[in-house]
Amino acid sequence: MRFAAIMLVLILAPAAEAQQHLPPERMFCDPESHPNDAVAAAPYSHRVMFEDEHVRVLEIRLPPGASEPIHIHALPSVIYGDTGGEGGAKFVYTEYRMENGKFVEVASNEVKPTAGVRAVWSPPEGPHSITNTGGVGVKFTRVEIKPESCAAR
Repeated sequence: MRFAAIMLVLILAPAAEAQQHLPPERMFCDPESHPNDAVAAAPYSHRVMFEDEHVRVLEIRLPPGASEPIHIHALPSVIYGDTGGEGGAKFVYTEYRMENGKFVEVASNEVKPTAGVRAVWSPPEGPHSITNTGGVGVKFTRVEIKPESCAAR
């Protein structure tokens, strides 16, 4: 366990260093203020478990057959949870771009995760949606890392 914690710190350090110099913009310090933020746009699947000036911790639940509305994650994060792969989880991850004030689909990929519990780094994500096309619901914890400038406000 201690080795895993050390590895997590080593992995996150370079990204956190780059993140420290972002300006204290409202979207980074108060992510939910942006209308396309995951919690604002998809509140039934994204719930804030904890938030302060350093991090925001989200619980993400997606039952079988559910689709999230288009949303963003403006902050880099670590996502942790059981992939659902052992139970036959399958997802469609769809990416969008904004064009003339409307979201336009640019890519759609089917994801079939392997079994197990995972912790992965995620850079900020632009507009996307996820549909759970498998027969098992999933639950993840997402720790979003705010810029150091948010704490200095």
